Amino acid sequence: MEWEKVIFDYRYDFGSLFGHLVNIEAYKEAALNLVLPPDWRGKLDRLNRVRAVYGTTALEGNPLSESEVSHQLEVVEEGGNGNPHKASKEQQQIINSILAQQWVRMRFSPKNAPMQVNDILIMHRMLTQQSDTKNNVPGKLRTFSVVVGSEDMGGVHRGAPAEKLPELMEQYVNFINSKRLLAEGPVIRALLSHFFLVTIHPFGDGNGRVSRLVEAGILFQQDYNVQGFYGLSNYFYRNEKSYKTLLQQCRREQPFDLTPFITFGVQGFSSELKGINNFIKAKLNRVVYRAMLVRAFNTRVGARRKQLNQREYNLLDFLLSETEPSDPFSENPSRIIKIPELTGTKTVSWQYRNVTKRTLYRELGRLSELGFIRFNQDDTTKVWSVELDFDAIGKY
Repeated sequence: MEWEKVIFDYRYDFGSLFGHLVNIEAYKEAALNLVLPPDWRGKLDRLNRVRAVYGTTALEGNPLSESEVSHQLEVVEEGGNGNPHKASKEQQQIINSILAQQWVRMRFSPKNAPMQVNDILIMHRMLTQQSDTKNNVPGKLRTFSVVVGSEDMGGVHRGAPAEKLPELMEQYVNFINSKRLLAEGPVIRALLSHFFLVTIHPFGDGNGRVSRLVEAGILFQQDYNVQGFYGLSNYFYRNEKSYKTLLQQCRREQPFDLTPFITFGVQGFSSELKGINNFIKAKLNRVVYRAMLVRAFNTRVGARRKQLNQREYNLLDFLLSETEPSDPFSENPSRIIKIPELTGTKTVSWQYRNVTKRTLYRELGRLSELGFIRFNQDDTTKVWSVELDFDAIGKY
């Protein structure tokens, strides 16, 4: 990295990004065109906020789990900012990220002023106060040289000279607010802002967290946070080696060819928005499936028989509750349950207490024939499992 050259110069291959950008717009519009119930919006927003905080702190080596992040979010939402005398360094990092995320959401609402150097300093102070104080002053530019990275993650990188930082940061905000960058698509602009800030590396610690929060703030201000607030931090964490290696790869030559990093980022944003749509689709499928069960239960197919009898209705209702996907953003809208696990549950055992197990298996088979459920067999264990078949919605 030659800091004497003009730093804010870049190129990328738009053609290689076009398909991903089309997908982003399609997923964005699909999600925004749906009016969601308040509890769905709240859950989606919360899940994304937890994932963003977990991802950005885990990338810096924080070992705390998503469940711990969720707990700390509850504490903050209840009006507490954490107790710095009781919180560990790792817990304080989580609390800081939650509070900084809240501040960014307020500061960068769509009609507010564009980002300035002071905003970035505030983010850094909020992210690192009371937790990252070794060789770092929260809210202050560093006054010493830094070398970061490792050979197994693409090599090492020397941050900008300390004496150049005040001037470079002014140039940086002028750059991200320039006509050239404002003409870029919001996702590309956010990724470029991320890349150049983490490349300057203006702070003693917390540079990655600040850069990812700047990126999230730009996306939020450009109205690219669909049904809530989130960023790409979780995607970066799940693909940590590629994330860190591509950042370094793109720094090797100037002007920077940022095609690999931007491609990686827009792929990630596309997959994140697809996950949002999966969440909404799964919720809608379950609501409509439940309404379909009621219709089928109330539909007579003979003088003495309904489409579903009481046991079958109760069994499907139980499956609907028990097959919620463990990953709410998964493409698979239904969790699979092994048949022995299903038949051994207290609920199913009680429902079929007055009949033989053969009746249970016969009714499972009938529900499969009617298309309410489907069976799968594990190739290795040969154990059968069952899942809901949402195609039944179109049949009944």
